[in-house]
Amino acid sequence: MAKRVKDLTTIQLTTQTRDRLYRLKFRRTYDEFLQELCDAYERSEKGGPG
Repeated sequence: MAKRVKDLTTIQLTTQTRDRLYRLKFRRTYDEFLQELCDAYERSEKGGPG
């Protein structure tokens, strides 16, 4: 039987940062939101359109 395994980790955030992320991620998972945030940051570092 195949076992579904997710590679997960934890990060530590202040309560203020966690609450701010919660408000910003509207209707997405934290993972989806953080992936979008990372993509946007990488595009801005390359000088591409944001």
